[in-house]
Amino acid sequence: MKYISLFLFILFPQFSLADAFCTNMQLQIAQTNVNFNSGATVNPTITVKANTNPGPCDFFITVNYGSSTTFTNRSLKMGSNSWPFQLTKNPSATQILKNFPDVSGNNDVLTGYLVGGSSDQQVVVNYWAAINQTNPWLMYGNYTESITFTLYKGTLSSYSLAQSGTVTFNYNAPKRVDISVAATGGNFNINDTTETLNFGSMSSGISRSADIILKYNAGYILFASSLNNSRLKHTAQNLYIPYTISFRGTPVNLGSSSTNAVQVARELGRSPASGLVIPVTATIGSTASAQGGTYQDTIVLTVQSAE
Repeated sequence: MKYISLFLFILFPQFSLADAFCTNMQLQIAQTNVNFNSGATVNPTITVKANTNPGPCDFFITVNYGSSTTFTNRSLKMGSNSWPFQLTKNPSATQILKNFPDVSGNNDVLTGYLVGGSSDQQVVVNYWAAINQTNPWLMYGNYTESITFTLYKGTLSSYSLAQSGTVTFNYNAPKRVDISVAATGGNFNINDTTETLNFGSMSSGISRSADIILKYNAGYILFASSLNNSRLKHTAQNLYIPYTISFRGTPVNLGSSSTNAVQVARELGRSPASGLVIPVTATIGSTASAQGGTYQDTIVLTVQSAE
């Protein structure tokens, strides 16, 4: 007796789930130019559309790094200058948008789903773009960068390329100069703009010092004006004690400055990252005929861009 065995192999064609359903998927970017001139954070949108009569479909969008090398140093450019900015999936900026091969999960890309049953199904996708304002004294001027958004049909486990589009980001960084006044050896604090020089029991030749600290991106011009024209005035009588003042060791005459501020320093370019320090020293003049009491003066410092 003979036994005949029959082995039946049923072959199923292989296909990608990304190609199973919707057709003619498109990436539509209405806002191809985005600027940060009205705010440090913007919330642009992208529209994804497709014919979903054949069925629904998933999609995701990757975001490249422009002329930067990685997502960690994404920045706008102006010649050799750069201004850090970032593109994220969420408003809290914890989910940075990335490009292959850095994509490791859905938090790294924009994702969405098109429901079935329409020849023109559309979904609006949000993302967030923000410039880094940690150092607003970077070189002034117009910064720009072009970023490519690439749409894929499917999910990260099975997908096909659909379409790409480009968005240009711009920031016209303004000229900026800020001043801080601190005790000698202090640090820049934009909210600290006053310092008191207390001479105690005064006598001729006593000196007191402080630091003026400037941060700027288009040079600076520093002016000083003495309320009492380089004299300490008695708080109750019209009595005065003269004093001299120097900036960075150079004496400056403030004898007529109450109505005409005096330029005391000027430079071009950008400040050091920690700020430019200008030491200021006031020295009491003759007190031989001074009567007892409290004497004081106020020096107003004004700064403006030089470029």
